[in-house]
Amino acid sequence: MSGHWKADDYAAHSKGQAVWAKELIEAIGLKGDESILDIGCGDGKITNMLSQLTNGEVVGVDFSPEMIAYAKETFSKPHFRQMDAQALSFNERFDVVFSNAALHWAKDHDAIVQGIFNALKPKGRAILQMGGAGNGEKVFEALHQILPAYAAYFEGFESPYTFHSDKTYESLLSKKGFSAYQARLIPKEMVHENLQAFRGWLETTWFPFIDRIPREKKTTFIEAWIEAYVALCPLDEKGCVHIGMMRLQVEMCK
Repeated sequence: MSGHWKADDYAAHSKGQAVWAKELIEAIGLKGDESILDIGCGDGKITNMLSQLTNGEVVGVDFSPEMIAYAKETFSKPHFRQMDAQALSFNERFDVVFSNAALHWAKDHDAIVQGIFNALKPKGRAILQMGGAGNGEKVFEALHQILPAYAAYFEGFESPYTFHSDKTYESLLSKKGFSAYQARLIPKEMVHENLQAFRGWLETTWFPFIDRIPREKKTTFIEAWIEAYVALCPLDEKGCVHIGMMRLQVEMCK
């Protein structure tokens, strides 16, 4: 989950993630007294939304110090802490563990799941949604089309994302002692209102690829990536950009 996030930019260009988060919150069915942990809280807006739905303690954690600083400055009700999802340090503290559009940035999901199990109270539950196998396939296809011209900048590069399948995640969960668990892949569509919004999303959440490019070539690289994507997936009649995404939704009970 490394890298330098720009919290202001993320807040401005994460509308798609926010829509999914609201859907996920509705799926929890909160009663209003739960203590909640939000893993990968980002700019804090979803954590703050959760805090409006319960009288219990709400804590947001994120690996990025920039995100945590922004969240603390912007929202006063939840508690925010910088913490690696792969090294959670809570013990039977929460009724609900929540995470949206974050955990695909981490590599060690065995450690994440163990940390969630430890953080949950007995009979607690978790609901997580992250990028799953096949996520953003056409975005990657467009990227790979332009990469030969930039190959020198990607020597030794490792993708920051880990996109699990439902079967591999259920296999992982089966070893952790949950009383019930389920993982499923859900196709979703992300829509950006225009090319500028699409570019903002690329620059905000795909920055590990863009950061490999020298400053003087970044604009050309981004524009080539956008052009390749639009050739694969043309704009609709309103000029909107549509992106096929695959989400892995995981639910567990302790």
